[in-house]
Amino acid sequence: MVVTALGVPAVIAAFLCLLAYALPVAVLELGLLKVHRRASTGLDWDRPAAPVNWRRVGIKLIGFFGTLGAVALAHWAIRLYQIEEIASVGALLLALSWIIAPIVIAYFVAVDRVMIAPRDGYWQAGKLLLGRSDQVDWPALRAFAMGWVVKGLFLPIMLVYLIGAHQRLQVNIDMVTSGHLLAVRWLTDFVAACELAIVCVGYTLTVRALDAHIRSTNPYLGAWLVTLACYEPFNQLVSGRLLDYTDGIHWYDWLGGLPILSWLWALALLASFAVWLWATAAFGLRWSNLTNRGIITNGPYRFTKHPDYLAKSIFFWLIHMPFLSLGGPIEALRACLLLGLINAIYFLRARMEEKHLSADPDYVAYAMAMNQRGMFSQLGRLVPALRYTPAPA
Repeated sequence: MVVTALGVPAVIAAFLCLLAYALPVAVLELGLLKVHRRASTGLDWDRPAAPVNWRRVGIKLIGFFGTLGAVALAHWAIRLYQIEEIASVGALLLALSWIIAPIVIAYFVAVDRVMIAPRDGYWQAGKLLLGRSDQVDWPALRAFAMGWVVKGLFLPIMLVYLIGAHQRLQVNIDMVTSGHLLAVRWLTDFVAACELAIVCVGYTLTVRALDAHIRSTNPYLGAWLVTLACYEPFNQLVSGRLLDYTDGIHWYDWLGGLPILSWLWALALLASFAVWLWATAAFGLRWSNLTNRGIITNGPYRFTKHPDYLAKSIFFWLIHMPFLSLGGPIEALRACLLLGLINAIYFLRARMEEKHLSADPDYVAYAMAMNQRGMFSQLGRLVPALRYTPAPA
């Protein structure tokens, strides 16, 4: 149970953190930006709402809850993550089901009445579960299933990370008043908890009424390989073993006796993490891996196409300082080369994302403009391979 595995305070703090981000952002987007009226939602709020089609809504609800059951069954059978951690998250969701289920039902009823094409992925999944495969639109169902593969794969482990981050924040609260080195370590966990909250909300709220639904899922195998390499359990093999550039010594170990330099280093580290958080928050309610949920051009994306990967790569160098090693310069060189390969994985992720998003004219226009005015446009002119080129259709 969540209570015994992770502690009640951490679970409550994580849940409140999700609400503290999701509710004001949703109110802002619905009330001020009117995202629910965008044509991309597939909803028409101006026409008279159709009467509730309870049969169609029932089929969608069968599809929704059946999909949740399929995700739970897959985790139980395959066990990519530690079953105790996933069981804890499942117990939390079950405890909240009396709140979640009525909201889900009310949402399906309301949105179905204004959908231009109401036979969506949930309807397709419901028909399949009811044994009416002859009525299923298989390409639509396949696209729907791929979106849920992304959600089902990443959301559980992100929730586990979020709860764990809040637990560390509470256990290590004394760090805040124990000198700047320990305080920065605590602040790093705090920023990580904020970033994880945005990520978890993004994976959860893939709904049309917020214009946050999944338009498409990355169809390229290479994109899935380089993305999965960065997350559990696959990162335990890639960065934890094959490309392990760490030796257990961090920046605060090297700079502990150098107060001025350690302050400057800490500020640079926090700045890189802040840009990472800013890049994540720019998605609003739409963050997720391997999907197109609308093209983001605001925030740090005004300056470069991949500010999150750039900030994350800089953060890795600052926190681990691989160019210093107790094993001497040869080991330091080896660590730098391995971290360089980790950076290359993120570069490949960026390239594979661009290949996927090239199917969206809005992204092509944005990326071509960044070739001219982005913060690395001059570098792109010197190294043409770094410039964006639309992928062939």
